Amino acid sequence: MKKLLTQLLVAVVVISLAASCTSKIVSPEGTTLTGVVKCGLKAVAGVAVTDGEQIVLTDENGVYNIASTKPYGLVYITTPSGYEPVAMDSVRQAFWARTTAEPTELERHDFKLKKVDDSKLSVLFMADTHFCNDPKRNDFTHFRELMMPSINRAAADADGYKFAVALGDITWDRFWYATGMDIEGVPQHLANHNFPMPFYCVHGNHDYDPSVPATDNPNYNAIQRFCNVFGPTFYSMNKGGIHFVMLDDIVYKNEVKEGQKVAKGVVGSRNYKMYVDDAQLAWLAKDLSVVDNSTPVVVCMHAQFFTYNYDLEQVYNFGAEKAEPMVELLKDFEKVTIFTGHSHRMASFVHPEYPNIVEYNITSVCGALWNSANTAGIIIGEDGADAGFFLCSFEGDKLSKQWYSAVNGSQYPFRAYDMNEVAKEYATSETLQYLCNLQTKQINYADAQYADYIYVNCWTWEEGCTITISENGVELAVEKVTHSDPLAAKVVYAKPSVFKTKKESAKNNRLARAAAMFRAKTSAPDSDVVITLTTPDGQSYTQTLTRPAAFPVE
Repeated sequence: MKKLLTQLLVAVVVISLAASCTSKIVSPEGTTLTGVVKCGLKAVAGVAVTDGEQIVLTDENGVYNIASTKPYGLVYITTPSGYEPVAMDSVRQAFWARTTAEPTELERHDFKLKKVDDSKLSVLFMADTHFCNDPKRNDFTHFRELMMPSINRAAADADGYKFAVALGDITWDRFWYATGMDIEGVPQHLANHNFPMPFYCVHGNHDYDPSVPATDNPNYNAIQRFCNVFGPTFYSMNKGGIHFVMLDDIVYKNEVKEGQKVAKGVVGSRNYKMYVDDAQLAWLAKDLSVVDNSTPVVVCMHAQFFTYNYDLEQVYNFGAEKAEPMVELLKDFEKVTIFTGHSHRMASFVHPEYPNIVEYNITSVCGALWNSANTAGIIIGEDGADAGFFLCSFEGDKLSKQWYSAVNGSQYPFRAYDMNEVAKEYATSETLQYLCNLQTKQINYADAQYADYIYVNCWTWEEGCTITISENGVELAVEKVTHSDPLAAKVVYAKPSVFKTKKESAKNNRLARAAAMFRAKTSAPDSDVVITLTTPDGQSYTQTLTRPAAFPVE
C-alpha cells in the first residue's frame, strides 16, 4: 500500500508539472503571440517581451499577449537581471523563438529562466572572427592554437557571472558555399573548441546569405539563416543591473556591379550601408523608455559608431543624419558604453557633446583576415594591433577592461619599436621599399630622421591614459604622431604579393596608420628604455625594452 501511495503521489506531481507548463492562456481577441515566462514553477512578472516592433510586459502570472503581425518572424524576451534563459546548447541561450504560424494566427511560445547571481559580471567582447575554413588561411587551426588559449585564460580570470558577445562577422559570407563554413556551422564549431561561456552574437555584414539577390529584399531575406541560428539581430537584456542593447547597423544591398567576380553561391557584390534603420530606432525608443536614466547602458553593434578620417580626426561613421537620432535616445543616460567591431582596428571615442557616451572599437580576432598568421606566425590587424579581445568587469556602474592578445600570450596592450632596428629592416626589405616607393604616403622608416627614436603603438589607448618613456631613469619627452605601424606595414601590406600592385592606392596609403602611436627620442642608440602605460581604471603595464631590440618578425 505504501508503495502504491508513493507511485500515486509521483504521478500527481508529474501531472501537475505538465499542467503548469501547458496550462491554457485566455488571450484577448486579436492576439497572435502569447506565452508564459517562468523560473521553475514560478511565474516571472514584468518581463519585457517583443516581436521586434511592440514591447509588452508579462503580468503577475508571467503571461504575455501581443497582437502582432510577426514582422520579423521572431518573439523574444529581455532577460531580467538575476536570471538567465535556459541553454539551447553549449553556447546559445533560449531567449528567443521563431514564429511558426501565419501572421494572423495565434501561437504560443513559453520562455524558461533560471536564477543566477550576476551582481558581479564579466563580459568578453570579441569581433570579426571570419570563420571560413579556407585551407589557404588555415583559420580553424589558428583560432584553436593562437586564440583559444587566450579565451580560456580570460574565462578562468573572469569574476562572477560571465558571457561573451561577438560583435559581428562571425563568418565570412564569400565562403559559405565555397567551403561550407556558413552561419549554421558556428555553434558546432564553437562547441568543437569547447568555447567556455554563453555566447551572444551581433550581426555583421559578412553574416548575410550572399545567394539572396538585390531584387529579393536582401536586408530581410538574406538575414533569415542567421535568425534561424542566433535569433534576433536587435534585442536587449539586463545583466547585473546593466542594460545591454544589441543593434544591427548594417543595411544589406548585394547589388550586382559591372565586371564583378563572385565566389561560389554569391550573386552580388555583397555591398551594404552602415546605420541603424528607423524601425530599430522606434523599437529602441520603446526599449529604453522603461530604463531609468541612472542605469548604465551598453550598446553592441558591428560597424563602428565613430571613426577616423585620413587625418585621424573623429567623425560619425554613419554620417550625422543617421547617427544623431540614436544619440538623442542615448544622451540622457548617465553612462553609455558602445562596443563595436568591423574596422579590424582599435580605437576609442568620446562623444564631443555628450561625454557620457563612449565607444570602444575593437580589433578583429582574425587580424588582417588570418593572413599574417600564415606569413609571420602572428595575428595582427591593419593598424598593428594584436588580434585579441577585451574582458570587461562590471560591478554597479564601474567598468574595468583587461586586454587579451593572441600574440604569444601577451597581455601588453602596446608594442614598442627600436627604430634603429626598424630602419635596418626597411633598408633591406625589397617588399617594404617597393611599398614605400609606390604608395607615396607610406612612411619609409629607413630614413635617418627616425634614428634613435622609440615608437610605441598603444592600441587600447583612451581618454585618461598616460604613457611614460624613460631612459636611464629620466623621463623623455613623448609626442603623439599619426604614423604607420612598422610591423603592420611589413606583414599585412608588404607581402610578396605587393609586387603585383602597379599603381598608387588610397587604401594602402591609409590602412597602416595607428590611432595612438607615440614616440620619444633617446640620447643614445643602445640605451635601454622603460615604457609604462597606465589606464583610467588604474591598471599599469610596464615593459623594459633592451636595445638593440630586434624587429618583431624576421
